Amino acid sequence: MNSVPPTALHRRRTRMASVRAALLMVASVCLGCFLSVTADAEGLEGRFEVRSADLELQDGVYHLNARLALPVSDAVRRGLAEGVPLTIELDLDIERVRQLLPNSRVAELTQRYHLQYNAVSARYILRNDNSGQQQSVGTVDAALEMLSEIHSLPVLDKSLITTDRRYEANVRAKIDYGTVPFSLRVLMFWVNEWHRESDWYTWTLQP
Repeated sequence: MNSVPPTALHRRRTRMASVRAALLMVASVCLGCFLSVTADAEGLEGRFEVRSADLELQDGVYHLNARLALPVSDAVRRGLAEGVPLTIELDLDIERVRQLLPNSRVAELTQRYHLQYNAVSARYILRNDNSGQQQSVGTVDAALEMLSEIHSLPVLDKSLITTDRRYEANVRAKIDYGTVPFSLRVLMFWVNEWHRESDWYTWTLQP
């Protein structure tokens, strides 16, 4: 039976101890990053909903007004101040109500808004991705207030509906905060705080 010289055995044990120490250090760093990202993911905790919505007729076109409750914490405010983007997607669906048949869709629209801090101008920029229009404000709270209020968004031509029918309008919102690397999404498969979706808000449209 071959024996390992004491000096060689000592070197082998030393190398193994060094490898274990390096692995523990890497694991510690990864765990720290993971916990940090998980803590940031909690920034979207809280109630997220469409609080109110209505369609207002102006010059032959129905315009959407809506009020959103955003799940924004101090962590999100800090992230926005450091340039992390916040995106709101608004889905609108208008259907003609039928008694014996499934409802018939009259209009469907998805509207997307993008909020991000511009370090050059030191302003928060809110962009309507559909139209390309932009607005800017100086504080994060003012930017979030502007993001939560939808005013006079044109959505439906009056000629598409008739006065002798009943219609239902449905609105929901989706929110995305920042961009999470794919590797972290795999590790955090049970965390859904990077993306939130509200319930549908439904009301009757009277032509």
